[in-house]
Amino acid sequence: MKISLDTSIIVEIERSNEEITEFIEHLLERHEIFISVVVLSEIFTGTYLREDYEKATKKAKGLFTKFEIVPLNRDIAEIIGKLNAFLIANGSIIEYQDVAIAATFIYKMGDCLLTKNNKHFLRIPELTDKVLTPDEAKVII
Repeated sequence: MKISLDTSIIVEIERSNEEITEFIEHLLERHEIFISVVVLSEIFTGTYLREDYEKATKKAKGLFTKFEIVPLNRDIAEIIGKLNAFLIANGSIIEYQDVAIAATFIYKMGDCLLTKNNKHFLRIPELTDKVLTPDEAKVII
């Protein structure tokens, strides 16, 4: 199973949320887990805003070594454009970062997009049955 992690999940791991950390470690043993490079940019924004940015950034870099990092490319850019056009046409605009994360998920043909904030992702028809919170995923995965 291919599982993608949203920024909200990485934030929980960084905050030492034991329940989510243990769940992700369990998933790593059995499944392919990937994250969009956009997630890294969001996390690095947070680390560089901290007073202890050097320590926080180093910790984040260490965490990222556990996952496949998917860079943006031409195909993902096209999917982003398609998704943005759909959302704009339907008056349902979401943050660019979430569109890019969703596009990366679609590009990688993911099975599950794990997030604590599913309301934005559920606006994208291709993700309707694939977006899960950790609690929902524990029942299925």
